[in-house]
Amino acid sequence: MASRILIVEDEVIVAMYIETIVSIFGHEVAAAVSNGKDAIKAVRNDDIDLILMDINIEGDIDGIETTRRIKEFSDVPVLYVSAYIDDDMMSKAADTKPAGYLAKPFKKDDLKAMIDSIVGGP
Repeated sequence: MASRILIVEDEVIVAMYIETIVSIFGHEVAAAVSNGKDAIKAVRNDDIDLILMDINIEGDIDGIETTRRIKEFSDVPVLYVSAYIDDDMMSKAADTKPAGYLAKPFKKDDLKAMIDSIVGGP
């Protein structure tokens, strides 16, 4: 059975690219949102198996704070997919106990491998 994946990415082109990759590899995109508020709402209202979370997103809260708030009510795994992964950011992100990190730009096969290691193949 295909995993339902939430994409949290504020760059439309990147979100579309990730959606395409996720779909090609046999998973279902539950939703693609650009901010923390919509991500939290999606997790509350849908059955999500994995969140692909950018760290720098639109809105009042970043991806790390969004993850922190989601973890208050859900144990859905989060994979950070971000171009901004420096030591300070990694330290803050590590506090949310993510399932992993993937730096942008990434290769399709690397994203597939990360997803499969977290939720399994379709």
